[in-house]
Amino acid sequence: MALSGLTHSVSAEFELLARDPSGARIGLAALEEMGLEHVADQNPFTLSGGEQVVVAIVAAALAGPKRLAIDCALEQLAPDTRDCLLAWLRARDCDVTIADNRLEEWHHGPARHFVQPDNVPTIASELLEEMKPRPVAIEILDLKFKYPGGRKVFDGFSLEIQAGACLRLKGRNGSGKTTLSKLLCGLLKPQGGEIRVDGARVEPWRKPGSFVSYHFQNPSFQLFASTMRSQLRAASDPGIIARRFGLVEELSTHPLDLPYVMRKRLALATAFLRRLDFLIADEPTIGQDHEAASSVANLLRGFGGLRISHARLFDDLPTVSL
Repeated sequence: MALSGLTHSVSAEFELLARDPSGARIGLAALEEMGLEHVADQNPFTLSGGEQVVVAIVAAALAGPKRLAIDCALEQLAPDTRDCLLAWLRARDCDVTIADNRLEEWHHGPARHFVQPDNVPTIASELLEEMKPRPVAIEILDLKFKYPGGRKVFDGFSLEIQAGACLRLKGRNGSGKTTLSKLLCGLLKPQGGEIRVDGARVEPWRKPGSFVSYHFQNPSFQLFASTMRSQLRAASDPGIIARRFGLVEELSTHPLDLPYVMRKRLALATAFLRRLDFLIADEPTIGQDHEAASSVANLLRGFGGLRISHARLFDDLPTVSL
């Protein structure tokens, strides 16, 4: 289950997998049921992570397989979107297998359990106290943003985040959570409004990553080096930070050769090495078992910023809804 990378729009992706326009229309109708009809003409790789999950699953189902496997993807979906997608899949002539390390958080039916490994390293959060940045206040005033040729995402959005506050950012898939993150860290430039840090206006797009550290939903977007050791080169001692994040045995490994869960952890360590004043973590617990996900969640509670997640592990945090 993945996007093909061969098409320029979601509707074309559906046509490719369904092999005919009528099949593609079935996929577009499914998106409409989930409130995602606006993505039909967009490039699949410009979508949010959750939108990409829906498109990839619908496209795979349109290909007419007898069996469809979904591997650790549904955590990225808002509950109503996930329920609607699963209902649509149940109506298809296809057996669906879902692999997920924390299926019990949302699935109450029968499931097959495998033996839990006892050698998975956790994050030593108590050793990261010295990495805590100074708390800063973030103000977003009358923010406006629209993707070229796309829909308007923000039209006068405002938000005030107190210094040191750790907040959860929630919303439907495609509501703008990742877009807001990219605006704050400077990967996107708004068409209007202001961003202030401790009362002073800043323009993050002029120097991306200078004010906000961002842990991407897709960790591969954050990994550029040929070994884990060189990926962590910003640390004075890469071995120490690797031990703290449970990565010490992988230092000579190419980051893209790591399992997804370990890539996610390496990307999180990279975000911490920026030592900036505000940390955004986008779906930081994807695919992780309960113990590993809990260690990530506990670590992140001690740092100011935004946590974008549909996981119940963050239910105790104050919530901002988009």
